[in-house]
Amino acid sequence: MTDVPSAARLAGQLEYLFEDRPQLRSASVEELVERLDHEDRYARAREAYQAESDRFVHDHLEEFPSRITRDMVVDALRRIGDPRA
Repeated sequence: MTDVPSAARLAGQLEYLFEDRPQLRSASVEELVERLDHEDRYARAREAYQAESDRFVHDHLEEFPSRITRDMVVDALRRIGDPRA
């Protein structure tokens, strides 16, 4: 099962995300929440529907509740020394 998100884990994800997509360094906290939440829900859906197509998995994201909050992302940004925190 996909691990429960934590601020420490999100900090690592943000560091990787900023390296992979530098343009996201200027994204708002809300945009980062949305992106990280989508990735979290997709990972859980992919795990639940391993044999299904990406389209099928995407179509079932709503079955997985949001777990990433604004406070978690702000805490993660603080951990990596981001000025938005």
